[in-house]
Amino acid sequence: MEYIFEKNKLYNYLGTSLVNTLKKHKAYIAGGTITSLFSNNPVNDVDLYFRDEESLSELVEEIYDNSDDWVNALTSKALLVRVDEKEIQMIHFKYFEKAEDIFGTFDYTVCMGAFDFESEQFVLHEDFLKHNAQRILKFNKNTDFPIVSLLRVQKYKDKGYNISKPEFLRVALSCMELNITNAEELKQHLGGMYGINYDKLIELEEGETFSLSKIIDKIANIALSEDYFEKPKEIKYDNVEEILDVIVKEPVRVVKIKENTYRITKKNILREMNEEPKNKIEIDAKQYIDSQKFYKFVEKRDGQYFSHWDSKYEYKLGTINTPKNEHLYFSEKSEIDKSNYFCDGVLIEVVIPFENFTEKDGDKVLANGCYVVREVPETEYNEWINH
Repeated sequence: MEYIFEKNKLYNYLGTSLVNTLKKHKAYIAGGTITSLFSNNPVNDVDLYFRDEESLSELVEEIYDNSDDWVNALTSKALLVRVDEKEIQMIHFKYFEKAEDIFGTFDYTVCMGAFDFESEQFVLHEDFLKHNAQRILKFNKNTDFPIVSLLRVQKYKDKGYNISKPEFLRVALSCMELNITNAEELKQHLGGMYGINYDKLIELEEGETFSLSKIIDKIANIALSEDYFEKPKEIKYDNVEEILDVIVKEPVRVVKIKENTYRITKKNILREMNEEPKNKIEIDAKQYIDSQKFYKFVEKRDGQYFSHWDSKYEYKLGTINTPKNEHLYFSEKSEIDKSNYFCDGVLIEVVIPFENFTEKDGDKVLANGCYVVREVPETEYNEWINH
């Protein structure tokens, strides 16, 4: 079944711009949003999941560039942001090749629904519709965070769901199996809950040793705290690198060219950085630039290649091409669809000697010299765009 009504309702809620962004990055929406759609309840928030770290980090950069003060919270599990007045939680503690893989981390079958923006199809657990119709909670003992599952029971009961005593006992026993030995591990299991800043429950005094017994005592007095009723404060990040430092687990490839520092994405795209990440690998700049190819759409006349901007400027094979003014402009392979003259004329491939590379400005590569390598067949660059 294609569930056209639910899909249209989801797209209408998100809006065209956000839908297109999620398609571009092949994201998933899973959990409560899908449950709300199929049970005809209002959508309150959206949980996004990703195929890989790169998809998430590129989406974060794209939205950050177009927003102001949009980060609500950032933990080791998720990034909570506001996009077009909607609460969006981007999950980054784990990545998923298929939508079905997400369900293994969920606690109850009633939230085991997902929408895959690559296929534009819903993916539902075999018991998702039945258990939502019956309004019962069935627990997945393999969920990553059973303490959160225990806390969520009341939330579901308020929505009209019921849990049997044996199922509730399964949740409690799963919590007992956890081997929590320090405050950071406990934060992992409590993080991401709304309404109370649970991190404050486990703040230890200097020299104070961790024990669950002490935490239990601290919780007993939480309602007496002056900030118990205060919402967690929103955090202002001065640049996107601060966010990526938390999200990105693998070392970041960094290259320094002239006066600028760039991060090299997995798609070999240069992204200028204001601050260098703590976890990095520095790449030799000359070796990197000399190994890359760059691209430009040009006009082809009688077997010769001419600039769209200046119809008299010819890009010649077998010799260095230098600009009439200050710069020549090119695109990286993964960004040819952002070219000013995208699909107008033919695409040429060039190499830029390191000494001729000026900078990467936004999605444009600036150079004061290049060599034309070849004309790229249309079938070939169409594959790059659709990949």
